[in-house]
Amino acid sequence: MEKLKKWIGKLTEAFKLTGIPFLIGILGAFAGSEGTSLLWRRCGIPLIFTVCALIELKSLWVIFLMTIWGWLSLGYGEDSFLRKLYKGNNYLTRGTIGILISLSFLVIPVIRSNWIFYFLGSLGIILVYALNSWRGYGQFILKWKGKNIYLLKVDMVTYGVLGMCGMFIILKG
Repeated sequence: MEKLKKWIGKLTEAFKLTGIPFLIGILGAFAGSEGTSLLWRRCGIPLIFTVCALIELKSLWVIFLMTIWGWLSLGYGEDSFLRKLYKGNNYLTRGTIGILISLSFLVIPVIRSNWIFYFLGSLGIILVYALNSWRGYGQFILKWKGKNIYLLKVDMVTYGVLGMCGMFIILKG
């Protein structure tokens, strides 16, 4: 019975670090596909992080993770404030969004007093936004109920890494 409990514990931990990031990656890519609402991404991802942090940390302060909603709502297209501020520089525009998302996770090390995991996870979030999120390298086509859903590979990677780094901060930070 003790071995079964250990096995279930390890399986649960593995799901937290791989399954949830995969779900966030799919959600991020799905919300960016043609004909779907960006609210799936903007609301769903912060909600997943907040619920996971609430379960893990048992503190209402984690509600600050919902501020990720605002950062995911910032525009970074041609007419966006950030894009104009940085004169079209993708690295700075997207990197700023990564920094802002990382700042939303600041509540975790404040609660736990463990800063090294916060800085490592934040570095991953900032780098994936600055170096990867604006690139284009194809798409997956998912057929669902006779309808094609196009999932961008870049969104899968960006939001998957965001999910992995965010869960890393929540679980270890």
